[in-house]
Amino acid sequence: MRTAKATVADPVGFHLRAAGRIVKLAKTFASDVTVRFSGRSANAKSIMGLASLAADHGSVVELEVAGPDEVAATEALIHLIEVELAHNEKQEG
Repeated sequence: MRTAKATVADPVGFHLRAAGRIVKLAKTFASDVTVRFSGRSANAKSIMGLASLAADHGSVVELEVAGPDEVAATEALIHLIEVELAHNEKQEG
């Protein structure tokens, strides 16, 4: 099992679009992924669970990843949360 922290770079935080992208990526991995924020946790493969965390821009979330591809999953999810979501939001907005 791996744990890591990621800073939410999306300007509007974990809204449905961002949560959907995280879920889509998490589902490509066999590992179980849990996201924790502000004393709550959600399955990263559940869009409503992630959106319910209400993590704002700049919030630090904790990822807990367990499974056969946990290293790759952790790295990919951190990159998405910290880099790609901010970049794509700027292009769309």
